[in-house]
Amino acid sequence: MQLKWHKIDVVAETGYKPPFFAGSMLRGALGVALKQVVCINPAYRCEGCFAAEKCVYYDFYEKKNAFHSYRIVSSLGSDRLRFGIYLFEEAADRLPYVLSAIKKAFEESGLGREKERVKIASIRIGNRLVYDGESFASLAHIEPSGLDIGTLSSKAHLTFNLPLRMKSENRLAREVSLPTLISGIHARYRAIKGLSPQKLGYKIRGEITSQRMRHLDLYRYSNRQRTRMKLGGLIGEMTLEGLDKQTAAYLKIGEIIGAGKQTVFGLGDYRLNVMEGNR
Repeated sequence: MQLKWHKIDVVAETGYKPPFFAGSMLRGALGVALKQVVCINPAYRCEGCFAAEKCVYYDFYEKKNAFHSYRIVSSLGSDRLRFGIYLFEEAADRLPYVLSAIKKAFEESGLGREKERVKIASIRIGNRLVYDGESFASLAHIEPSGLDIGTLSSKAHLTFNLPLRMKSENRLAREVSLPTLISGIHARYRAIKGLSPQKLGYKIRGEITSQRMRHLDLYRYSNRQRTRMKLGGLIGEMTLEGLDKQTAAYLKIGEIIGAGKQTVFGLGDYRLNVMEGNR
């Protein structure tokens, strides 16, 4: 399994208190700014645009029925705005445009309905400081990260920082099923890689031995539909045992690409802790 990706970590200066769930606001603000940064169509419209298939804004926001090659992650209920943006595969090559859009969104266009301008304190890519609040450093020697599966274990602990939103039999799942979780990660991984849909070619082995999950409703406002929409899902932690190597590997991939639905807003973000039982 292979994957290239960047993770951009952004910290705003103190004084601005973000909403409890900032993912929707961040995605909206980034979209407005990204279009301003990259659009070369005099009509300023995506419909029928000659450059659509090569446009990062179109790929991130206008492309229909597609898995998106990025996701935004933030903390719930934070007093200070900190968030990350993952860029996968070809989107990783669009890094300069995304960085420009972040600065424009915060410091020029503004955030939220009030379009409040917020000063950026720092932007990092991995351990590298690329923006210090005043100017950008050279990106010449910054390379995308590669997929490092590392140590695999038959036991794992997952902590979901943002709700996991999965559907089972056309309904929002009220508990986590390991096959549904892994199958979703598999499908998202293949889509990000530009591969055709394909069912898992092996039987998933393992079980959830402890599950302390609860349902949490989040909301976002859709400007297109002009309505408030629910983004509910399951948040909490779980322990898994008896994992085979491939299932454990997919859990490590899911830590990077996210799990479940609406990952672009940050949903399905989790941290994986390997427990005793190394293979």
